[in-house]
Amino acid sequence: MPKRFWAYALFLVWQIFYSFSISQAYAFSMDKSSSLREQCEISLGPDPISIVTYMPDQSRDRFCDEFPFPGKILLTFDLISTRLRDLPIDIRLVHEPNGSLENEIDLGQHTVSFIEQKIYPNGAIVIANNFSESGNYAAFLTVHEPSGVTRTTRFGFRIGGKLLYYTPAILAAIFLFGLVYAYCFGRKRV
Repeated sequence: MPKRFWAYALFLVWQIFYSFSISQAYAFSMDKSSSLREQCEISLGPDPISIVTYMPDQSRDRFCDEFPFPGKILLTFDLISTRLRDLPIDIRLVHEPNGSLENEIDLGQHTVSFIEQKIYPNGAIVIANNFSESGNYAAFLTVHEPSGVTRTTRFGFRIGGKLLYYTPAILAAIFLFGLVYAYCFGRKRV
């Protein structure tokens, strides 16, 4: 086997692992200048709310709606509309073990954290919660209008699936190993 082949194979393996280690972090992260920003906005009626989430104990990346594993998560809701800053808002974090929850009864049974009605004049709602298990979760924001009308919106997110997080790198490594093995041991020697 020529040295050139081994040098090329080693370089290719290094490139694949390096590219997946970098790209996996950004595949789930959310950068304000990226196109993923649209995915992290919800609306509460006509009023938009921007969402940025972090895992401060794990990385400096900003996430949108998928987290690689459980842990401390900071959810930041930016009330873009100034009208929302003058209205009381309550927030409920719920675990959704069997799909989306909409019924008020179901919300109570699966509530992880609840923050009472409060006015946020600075426009930023920051919630820190330690999620101990993987699964589907949702944050329900409810605005209480002076007229007595309440409006609720849902922001769903997923925690866990660490194996799924590294699946592309694992599959690429298996594929590359198969190519190198086939090239090295698949030829008949004369």
